[in-house]
Amino acid sequence: MALKESLADQHQLALDEKPERALPPTYASYDWTNEGLAERSGENAVVYCYWDQPFGCKIQRQHRDPEDFLPDWPVFDAPDYGRTAGLRSVLAHHPKTLGTGIAAGPGADTALQEFIATLPRILVRLAAPFGNQQWLLMDLFRRAPGLWRKVHQQTALGRLGTLSLMLELFCAAGRIRHQQRQQFANFLDETTRETVLRRYLGRCPEAPVLALLEQIPPGSGVLERRAIKSALNSKNGSLELKDLVRLKEEVTEAILSETDWPEKVEMRALLGKGLSFARILHTVHSGLRNLTSSERPAALKALRDAKVPQSLNWWSTHWTTIATRSREFPPPPIPAASQLSPLLTGTALEDENRRMRNNIARFLPDILAGDLYFYHWDGLPAATLCLAVSGNGDWTLLDALGEDGTPIHDEALAEIIQAVQAG
Repeated sequence: MALKESLADQHQLALDEKPERALPPTYASYDWTNEGLAERSGENAVVYCYWDQPFGCKIQRQHRDPEDFLPDWPVFDAPDYGRTAGLRSVLAHHPKTLGTGIAAGPGADTALQEFIATLPRILVRLAAPFGNQQWLLMDLFRRAPGLWRKVHQQTALGRLGTLSLMLELFCAAGRIRHQQRQQFANFLDETTRETVLRRYLGRCPEAPVLALLEQIPPGSGVLERRAIKSALNSKNGSLELKDLVRLKEEVTEAILSETDWPEKVEMRALLGKGLSFARILHTVHSGLRNLTSSERPAALKALRDAKVPQSLNWWSTHWTTIATRSREFPPPPIPAASQLSPLLTGTALEDENRRMRNNIARFLPDILAGDLYFYHWDGLPAATLCLAVSGNGDWTLLDALGEDGTPIHDEALAEIIQAVQAG
């Protein structure tokens, strides 16, 4: 009887209790300002700034100064690596950024995709493989204008593993504010990988360890893996190398299982000959990039026969040459002006390369693909200008190089920007 009364009392208590009312979230809206894309709730907003504003992300709250923010998750798709960016917006990852109960709106992904389309296409392509550090690398590109050229070269060589590791080390150190990012950008642009690693680790790994680190696909988030910690801290060389080889193979195999690369190219055979995944990837893209639709099937068929590095390099050289001959040099995006002359042919590009000694001839495939265009600036000082196209077809000044690739001083650069914008 006592038990029955106790159960009745509990039932009555449950009836008397009022459940907490779960309020529905307030969804952010999306609009465009003169600064960029705003993810907005009332007077507060997350602003994703256009490339020339300059590029960045900041939190704007009513009656407060804007706060710098660094997204640390993938925002770009990297299909070559089997990676698709999921939730891209700040509110999707940090829903309390603009206040309690403020959630990313239903149009968040579309809005962020449209924002990404405003960025220089070539920079998005260079940053995409770097996973959680994509936004950081774009930020560094903006702060050190010459850094993109360095990463472009490293991409061609397939040596991206240590750069990926250095970006992870920078984030792990926790000193990621505006001033620290500027210093880091300059440091990456002006020094060697050995110097950067020595700064963050207190020592530089031995050459065999560095060579293996370079071969680990970028953006794999390996800093906390035991093999990496052992390689960066231990002096037992043979053990380090075995662990790193296993880690490289594990990460690479995971990518191959998520992509169709094994169906297109003898990837595992080439990996077994010592090529890095990033190097094979770049070589294949270089061969296919500027081919016509009628040329591409034959190139893909021939690619299946490339099973050693020498044959892969021959394949790339052969088809790159065909693409260069069959593809017309694109028209200039802005017309010539009194001091501004577009480089209209491959010969003009080579002449500028010799005259200014800035190694721009290597960007011919990017020009043919419509990603870049170069001009000669006949001012004081003379300069080579690099314009880059965004995903939505707009052109922006990406770089200005003096003789020997030296930077242009601010006063001359302001004059150049004015002339380019007038075009």
